[in-house]
Amino acid sequence: MAKTGPCHNMDSQLRSTLMKVALPLVVIAGTLIASQVFSKRKGIPLRDAGFAWPKISMLCLWLAIWIVWIVVTEMAIPVLGLEQAKPWPNYPPLIIALRIAAIGILGPVSEELLFRGILFAALSRQRPGPAGAIVICAVTWAVLHYRYGWGTVGLIALDGLLLGTARHQSRSILVPILMHVIGNLYSIYQSLHG
Repeated sequence: MAKTGPCHNMDSQLRSTLMKVALPLVVIAGTLIASQVFSKRKGIPLRDAGFAWPKISMLCLWLAIWIVWIVVTEMAIPVLGLEQAKPWPNYPPLIIALRIAAIGILGPVSEELLFRGILFAALSRQRPGPAGAIVICAVTWAVLHYRYGWGTVGLIALDGLLLGTARHQSRSILVPILMHVIGNLYSIYQSLHG
């Protein structure tokens, strides 16, 4: 006999949400380990992978640019007919907290470490150079979001170009991480209040 009712639904939501937490944690751990190996084998300092504190002025500049970008894209989304942030179901508080941690913080950290950290560092030292690395990372990252539709993927690619440029200009992975976290937390806010 199949389980039904509120307890089964909570178990299912919790399992699904814990996977949303676990996946970025695995990516973060794997990326940090890979960056150590990359640093030792290739003789490339971790600083080249963006593990450096940004100048406060650079951080503030990019956060301001990002906030303006969010405002502009929020105005453009309905005009372009793109999908808005979907309201979340009435989740229990534990599920909401875990989803905020997974989608709002851990997801952006893992994606930025992987794309604008390791991949950007590897590509920018090769033939494409920093500009090519920014484009390749942005497009690759955007295509992985195909489930949102191609118009939204295009917008995400533009987000990626900004995140990559911020990473390159600031020489710090922390800048695009903070930008990405702000963007995702804003989207979560919309989903909770939509």
